[in-house]
Amino acid sequence: MDRSRWPAAAGAALGLATAAIYLIGSNRSFGYDAAATFSNFVATPSLWDAFAVHQVLPTIPVKNVASNDHVLVSLISHLIYSTTGSHSEVVYRLTPALAGGAAVGVVAAVLVQRFGWVAGISAALYVATDPLFVDNSRDLRGYSLAALGGVVGTLVLAGRWTRWRLTAYALVMGLAIAAQLVAGVVLLAHVAWIAAGRSRPRFLHAAPAMAAAALIGIAANAWIQYAEVIQHGYPPSVFYPNFPRDLVLFLFGAPVLLPIGLWLATAGLGIWPLRDRLWLWSSIAVTASVVAILWLVLRPAYLYPRFFIFLVPGIAYLMAAAIARWKVLAPVVVLGAILAASSQVPGYTEDPLALPQAAAAIERIHAAGGRVCVIHSDEQLLSGYTTDFTVVTSAEELDSCDAVVVVSWGVDIPLRDLAARDFQHATVLKAYYPTIVLER
Repeated sequence: MDRSRWPAAAGAALGLATAAIYLIGSNRSFGYDAAATFSNFVATPSLWDAFAVHQVLPTIPVKNVASNDHVLVSLISHLIYSTTGSHSEVVYRLTPALAGGAAVGVVAAVLVQRFGWVAGISAALYVATDPLFVDNSRDLRGYSLAALGGVVGTLVLAGRWTRWRLTAYALVMGLAIAAQLVAGVVLLAHVAWIAAGRSRPRFLHAAPAMAAAALIGIAANAWIQYAEVIQHGYPPSVFYPNFPRDLVLFLFGAPVLLPIGLWLATAGLGIWPLRDRLWLWSSIAVTASVVAILWLVLRPAYLYPRFFIFLVPGIAYLMAAAIARWKVLAPVVVLGAILAASSQVPGYTEDPLALPQAAAAIERIHAAGGRVCVIHSDEQLLSGYTTDFTVVTSAEELDSCDAVVVVSWGVDIPLRDLAARDFQHATVLKAYYPTIVLER
């Protein structure tokens, strides 16, 4: 093989290995958000439901759950569901895991070519093992697709601009934003890069492609934002005083302590050899501005570090630059990767929720002639597994139930506690967050 192709081959190998490891335990139950996505936007009669256009569950207004819809992964998953009718968790975890692996592979290939083998592979291992990246590449969510789109879009923009290349850029970045809306920060960073160059012809050359990318992303998310903003689906604003701190910690390995210090220090040192790059400072300025606006001005009730997962490949670039300058930092980054990976082994294949077990219990009681109830909100988690239950919202409705199944923390807590008092026999179904089956 031509040696010039070795970085690409190494990236492909590392990417495939990463995806394969991410798929270990992929038959576990969906997590909370993934289960709600599956019931509301995937396992539904109409493909348009992937865009949060219709209310699917009678008791769950679409405006209340629209923000949980990551359109691109919902659309791909709905196509799979429409074609196969499958309810297998493995099937729907394939796309996010493959996207996560592909992001690792592309990062590895690019960084090896740019900074050398030691720096490139070490930095790619950070991406592959960062708990934030791992967790969000292993469930039915769009974060890994957004990260992959951000990486590929940046690489396309960094090359020589042809009509086809800019068309590809518009499509890739548009799909990245469709995968997760906050990935639009990458597009804003690209605009800032070009604007900072103060070349009006160059800016005008790229502007149509950037506008097309924004249009694709906005169109994909349009109905979601209509439901959330115009129909007032968003909960009241909440101020999270520690969000910037939490964002930094989770990007660098939280909840594992030691990798935070190792990775944060290495990435910080990576700024020095890149200090004269205008794109670095414009990217930092754009990201900091968006974080500040979300944190201090808009204050959305849902604001999590995982929204910024697309920053992980950029941090890997800083690490690779640091290692290329100071080779001694390679073991530091690799040690962080080993510690981060080993910390995730316990519970790696554990069910986040006991949804399959709960569905089996519901069907058993239903088949015996019993009336099974779930407390409002849990129906959107169970509907992808079974529909043999009745939704209750008040204490009076509990009187007609023979059993009550509680699968999550998102229900009416006083009503849950009342059911626990009135239904004396409780069975615990094991999971990270266990299910309780209450029977008379």
